[in-house]
Amino acid sequence: MGVSRSRRSVLRGLAALPVGPAALACARQSSPPPASLTVVPGTVLVMSYQTSSPRVDRQIANYEEFNKEFKPQGLEVEFVNPGMAVFDKVTTLHVAGTPADMWEEGSGWRRQEGLLAELTPFMTRDKIDEKQWFPDAINVMKAPTSWPPPSGAKVWGMPVSISADALAYNLDLLDAAGLKPPPQDPDDRSWTMEKFLETATKLTKGTAQFGFGGSFTPDPVQEWLNGPTYFGYGPVDLAGKKITIDTTGFRNGLQWWVDVFTRNHVVPTADELNTLRSSAGQSAFLTGKVGLDRISNFPTRPDFRWGVAALPYTANPAQPKNVSGRISIHGLYMDSDGKSKDRTWQVFRYWMRPDTNQKYVWSDGHVVSPLVKTNSEWSLKEFQNSVNVADARGFLYQSQHSKFDAWGFYLLKGWFDVQKLVSPLWADLKAGKMPVAEFATKAQEMIGRSTSF
Repeated sequence: MGVSRSRRSVLRGLAALPVGPAALACARQSSPPPASLTVVPGTVLVMSYQTSSPRVDRQIANYEEFNKEFKPQGLEVEFVNPGMAVFDKVTTLHVAGTPADMWEEGSGWRRQEGLLAELTPFMTRDKIDEKQWFPDAINVMKAPTSWPPPSGAKVWGMPVSISADALAYNLDLLDAAGLKPPPQDPDDRSWTMEKFLETATKLTKGTAQFGFGGSFTPDPVQEWLNGPTYFGYGPVDLAGKKITIDTTGFRNGLQWWVDVFTRNHVVPTADELNTLRSSAGQSAFLTGKVGLDRISNFPTRPDFRWGVAALPYTANPAQPKNVSGRISIHGLYMDSDGKSKDRTWQVFRYWMRPDTNQKYVWSDGHVVSPLVKTNSEWSLKEFQNSVNVADARGFLYQSQHSKFDAWGFYLLKGWFDVQKLVSPLWADLKAGKMPVAEFATKAQEMIGRSTSF
């Protein structure tokens, strides 16, 4: 899939152009699409979210299949690796007046506000039933007021893949310690945070083996946002339009995780982990010397017996159902200045098909499809075969319980900048240099001042 001469010059020459909120605010609103069901011929420029192998290679193969099906009808995708964060590239192209037609993004639509075409007119015209997606998957593509948003509210992106959390366990280490594997079912009320810590303690043997790898959310920047979810508390209440960090439940959840790292020696320090690794940067769980760890996926096949379980959870009266961890909804987005939105929408429709969608999920390195009727059967099988695990349905089960990332924090205006301000405070808290109460008060104030619903 080559890049045309004009497109190639654009993609090479625009990285240095200035980008700002004022420029994005000038984005034009999309007009209602024509009511046509025939293929609109032409080329659709797709900017890749993935930039390195093997995931970008899988996506290239996916779009080659698309072209094989539609090129004889005159419709073709030009798939481009931006070589940088996709948000930065598509914003630069948009401001320059040479927009990409569509792209994938994992951090949600709000940061891209002003850049996006509304998808609601296309969904209305084609009678797309929102119920084909999991409720959280489609709702997170809408504005947070009111919450949950009604059916038919403005949609700014299309769910295409779900990054979900689950718990990995080393079956060899559990057997050696005479312990049973954790349950797959998130509704199993015996698998509490207290039971999790008890199990991790029994699996820890000095500095030679540890019960827990230390990961409870994919990105350390997100730890303070998602840690209290294991006790049923989140940083934001969208329905009530409130920031809920400086509350008793949220503070207690943060304190529990801080204690795990500073008081309970069940997690290896950086130096201890380095002594366990067989290669630089190897994940804690893949060393084979860690009993339990949260995972989203694995690019490498473990060389020991292992399994996938539910995340532990300690219920409270307001949240009796296991809502540990998070699901991150990756979406496809369309530029508001795209030259042929109706042509681009045909590519969106292609990824609504259960067969093609699960291939897209796997190309992202994910396991869970946002389409309800797939049951993620194909993507689960691909994951299981690739990393030699007998049953990975724990991902699917947990994804049906967990709320979307940080309970909607990423739907707030201004979230991206304020998150960077709070992260250093979390580092001090996690290192025992700051009390939880001080962190919660400062974080609540910063977020309340710098974001809005």
